[in-house]
Amino acid sequence: MDQMCSCTQDSARPTVDELTQSRVSRRQFGVLAVAAAATVGITAASAEPAAAHRGSQHLTRGEFISLISNHFDWVHSSMYIDPYKLPQPTFNDVKLGKTEHSYQIETALEEGVVSNAKRTFNPSKPITRQDAADMLAKAFHLPASDQNALSRFSDANAVDPSLRGSVNAMLAAGFLTGESRSRLSPRSPLSPKEARTIFDRLTRELVSPPQVMCKPGTTAPRRYIDITTPTDGATIHYTYTDDGSEPVDPSTDSPTFDLRQNGVLQFVNPLSSTTDSKEYRLKAVAVKDGMNPSAIREFTWNIVRPLQGEFRAQQVKRAGRSQPAIWKINNPSEYYQANVYYIEGSRRGIVFDAGEYSAEKADLKAFIDTIASRPYDLVLGHNHPDHAEQIHNFTSAGVTLYCTDREKAALSAARREDHRLAGQAAVAVEDGFEIDLGNVQVSLFHAPGHTNGLITALINQTGWVYCSDHYGCNRPYTADTTQFNSIRADLFLSLQRQLVADYQKRSRSGRVVEVTNAHQDVAVGMECIDNFIECFQNMIDDADAAIEPSIRGGISGNPTGPVRNSRMSKVGDMWRDPNWIAVGNSIGAGLDQPRDYLSSPTDAYPSGVTVDYNAEGGHLRYSVLSHLEIDGGRLVGTDVHWAPPSNGVENKLTDKFNPWVFDYEIVVPRGTRSVSVLPTAMSSNVRSLTVNGSQVRHSRPVRVPVRHKTRFTVGVVAPDGRTSSEYTFTVRVD
Repeated sequence: MDQMCSCTQDSARPTVDELTQSRVSRRQFGVLAVAAAATVGITAASAEPAAAHRGSQHLTRGEFISLISNHFDWVHSSMYIDPYKLPQPTFNDVKLGKTEHSYQIETALEEGVVSNAKRTFNPSKPITRQDAADMLAKAFHLPASDQNALSRFSDANAVDPSLRGSVNAMLAAGFLTGESRSRLSPRSPLSPKEARTIFDRLTRELVSPPQVMCKPGTTAPRRYIDITTPTDGATIHYTYTDDGSEPVDPSTDSPTFDLRQNGVLQFVNPLSSTTDSKEYRLKAVAVKDGMNPSAIREFTWNIVRPLQGEFRAQQVKRAGRSQPAIWKINNPSEYYQANVYYIEGSRRGIVFDAGEYSAEKADLKAFIDTIASRPYDLVLGHNHPDHAEQIHNFTSAGVTLYCTDREKAALSAARREDHRLAGQAAVAVEDGFEIDLGNVQVSLFHAPGHTNGLITALINQTGWVYCSDHYGCNRPYTADTTQFNSIRADLFLSLQRQLVADYQKRSRSGRVVEVTNAHQDVAVGMECIDNFIECFQNMIDDADAAIEPSIRGGISGNPTGPVRNSRMSKVGDMWRDPNWIAVGNSIGAGLDQPRDYLSSPTDAYPSGVTVDYNAEGGHLRYSVLSHLEIDGGRLVGTDVHWAPPSNGVENKLTDKFNPWVFDYEIVVPRGTRSVSVLPTAMSSNVRSLTVNGSQVRHSRPVRVPVRHKTRFTVGVVAPDGRTSSEYTFTVRVD
């Protein structure tokens, strides 16, 4: 981000730079004159000088445009992932990340508040009164006035002709006044006090106009729209059309946009469409009692999803000595836009997932054959239709299909004959199964949650993870959230921590380098997995306090599914953070239903759970670990069940740590004198965590001496201070 002012001053009085790096409250704006005085070296005691001296305390153009940009909280295009975004307009004299206020200047340019017709912005020059009026008029979309408010000023002719409309509109609306009754002084610098007065009057009397994300003016296969206004407490009304016609102007009788109640607007070319595209035009107005309504704003998006499409491929990774070549494959006519990946090593390749495009319209296997230079296998992330459409085209041609035993059983029980045949031919692989591609090996790990048999793939040499509907499903232009209803959140958290540990053991670098999801356009990093895990950790730590209405459905429920459920856990800002994650749009039964996403005692399958963590205060009774890592030895795991059997197959993983099993064996090599033990409690808020009775820190390693048949214990006291558990680990020298 831009460099901040390093001036030393009272912490209660922010610098101008500090004000312009974040959204500006009225309290902050009220001390703007003091802050500006400190910035130019004037003491706080003299920050409110006589009017004659106040004129020397001017704002720069960069500082003033930042006040506007931060009020609206505009997002710079460099800060979010959108492959369909328009090119960022720039100035020759503004260098992103180097020029002060560069992000705010460029967002204002993108919003049309300033122009780059002359290619320069002159950010360090004083902002003049006429330029400030022009920027504000454009930012707040003030209409032109029929009144000639300029006529009363003797120096009206000094106003730049290109700015006369804006200056006149600001004068007529009463937001701008002259420096005196007869003189406007349009080219004079604007003082901080004048800026404060103008901006405060404008935002006090006029509701700020609506704005939208995703950004308008783009062409994409789908858009989910959030409408906001910076005016607290304002109500937004909207209208839209999807055939390119102009919507009627919204009024208080028009639908109300409420993200919490209804979620985002879904602008798509639906499966029932008979055209290749739809042009959505949206109008919105914001109103609030006691204030003038905002300007009506109109936004347009072109949604293109052709009814027929050709497969296309983009090579995203070049082959190397220790890395495979990788192609991203998709079809523009697909509704859910799920990518397929072809990964090719020096001797063999794998296709990850089998796409959404109808096998009756085109043959994905034939398209892969135009890319592949080696024999290949197919790995199915999971059996949902947008990832498994064309599996039979591969298996019928003799290509080996790898999946979990649960996915094989689900396919074999499918209604579609082609899926049943593919399921019968599929090879069920164990957790951790490895495929040798020659110069690289790919490890396949089970990750139940989205489905009972979901699988993820790790390229051992590079630390790259590939998955579908798992980590990184976070395209902001579709407001993606992923459902994890097949397993309780606490057990899922435990298995995810164990899965990450498995990645780290298999990865040659000992870490996850990047993550690519089928519903994602560019790879993200380990931070995305951390945020993903945090979504579930927050549910364990804070229960319903960590839950919010889904961005896809709001409180009213998921509009795309038969069940109206809407819980969501989210980490990160979806418009600014490429690693943001939202899990939902259904966690449990919905916001208006009793909590059911945490574990409770059950007879449907072995679990060992004795506490109903869904009960009132139940999340405060977690006295269990979610994971325990051993460095220098190996934990002999047990079976972990998460659901009753389905399609005749048990929903379980073997040789795993189960939070509700309290006796384990640790195997160490001969000659081992100590191991490193890293216990991670299920709740971050546990009252106590001990190893052999000594207090240890949550998720911090501790050395433990070992010899054959010795034991060590890990004790956990829950956040309630009463519930406790103790694990016993017996050492066996191998």
